[in-house]
Amino acid sequence: MRDFIYEIMTDYTNQVIFLHVLSAVIWVGGMMAILIITKTAHKSVSDERRLTGRATLIKSYFKFLIPFITLSVITAILMALGYRDNAIGEDGFIIDYSSMEIYKYITFKGSIWGAMVMNMVLMVWIISKAEKADCKLQKAADCMWLVNTYLLPINIFLGTVAIYIGVSIRHAF
Repeated sequence: MRDFIYEIMTDYTNQVIFLHVLSAVIWVGGMMAILIITKTAHKSVSDERRLTGRATLIKSYFKFLIPFITLSVITAILMALGYRDNAIGEDGFIIDYSSMEIYKYITFKGSIWGAMVMNMVLMVWIISKAEKADCKLQKAADCMWLVNTYLLPINIFLGTVAIYIGVSIRHAF
C-alpha cells in the first residue's frame, strides 16, 4: 500500500492536488452561494413557499456535493499518507521534525473537514425535520433559521480556514 501511495503521489502529484483543491472550492464556494441565495431571494414570497424552496435547494446541493466530498477525502488521505512517510519512518519514529510539524497541520486540517461533514449531516437532519410534520410552519421557519444563521456560516468559516491551512502547507513543501 505504501508503494502504491508513493507511486501515485510521485507520478500524479499535480492531478491529486488539483482534484483536492477543486472539490474544496466547490464545497466552500457552493455553500457561500447557497447562503447568499437563501438570504436574499424570495423576500416577497410567503413563508411556506420560501421554506420549501430553501429546504429543496439545500438538500439538492448536499446531494450534489457527495461525490466532491468523497473526492476530497480520498485525495486528502493520499496526500496525508504520502507526506506522513516524510515525517515518520517505517519503525514509527520521527525522522524529520520539520515534516512532523507540517504533518500535524495536515491532521488538524483533516479534523476541520471532518467537523464540516458532521455539521452538514446536522443540517440535513434539521432540514428533514423542517420538511416533515415534526415542525409546524413557525417552528419549521425556526429550523431553517438555525441552518442559515449559524450552521452554514460555521461551515463556510471552517472551510475557508482549512483552505488557508492547505495553501500554507503547500508552500512548506
